[in-house]
Amino acid sequence: MALKIEDLVDTWAASPPIMYYQLKEALNNPNSAFDDFAKIISADPALTSRLLKIVNSAFYGLSSQVETISHALNIIGTSQLVDLALASAVTSKFRGIPRDLVNMEMFWMHSVATGIMAKKIGEYKKMEGADRFYLGGMLHDVGSLVLFKELPEKSKRVLERCKKENMSLSLLEDETFGMDHAEVGGKVLSGWNLPERIVAVVRYHHNPMASQKFFIEASIIQLADHMVHELNIGNSGEFKIPELASNAEKLINVPEDAMAQIKEAVMENLDQTVRMFL
Repeated sequence: MALKIEDLVDTWAASPPIMYYQLKEALNNPNSAFDDFAKIISADPALTSRLLKIVNSAFYGLSSQVETISHALNIIGTSQLVDLALASAVTSKFRGIPRDLVNMEMFWMHSVATGIMAKKIGEYKKMEGADRFYLGGMLHDVGSLVLFKELPEKSKRVLERCKKENMSLSLLEDETFGMDHAEVGGKVLSGWNLPERIVAVVRYHHNPMASQKFFIEASIIQLADHMVHELNIGNSGEFKIPELASNAEKLINVPEDAMAQIKEAVMENLDQTVRMFL
């Protein structure tokens, strides 16, 4: 008997990336020192190399070379490095999705671009903790990956209909699975004990006003996602550009000249950042 979608989601929610779980425990321990975080990350040489490349990239624009995880922690802090470690671990966790279902390089290109765009919008709006918008943007479609991984044949039919009939991916997912990728992603990240704000922006990025507490943050992710689709960067499987809530756009209210600069910054950082995560 096939598992119900709720059971599949619960299984993923109960299995966060091990590295993130260890880092989260250290983050919640008031006695943890930088060396504790460095030891956890350094146990994975591939992750260590990837994180150092990211920290030394134009994405952070640091004036001096960062050569160790301890040095990186001193400069960007534990929370940001834990976010980067999670984003990196997620890309590894979802390897092996068939290319005829989705091109994962294009998927992550869309996700990374949305993360950069959201971060830049958050900085422009002077939002507190704007760096965390990067993680929310990068993970906004993580629910799609769960569906691709667990239900590839049904997902393929959904994507084919989405393209052929120019229909909303979320509506087709609701019709097929009983929940869309935003709800799946929100439930999984909640199970991984991610911060409430990250869970909310993923869960409500197609319907920001449904989030009573984080509707501004969710609106920023929705706007970033919409702009990345308009720029035709990557492909998350969504062939119809997601509708942008008019009240969300008015709420964020980024002038055209400022948005043009943000788009330019996204394009400048994109290729290098994508290569570092893949």
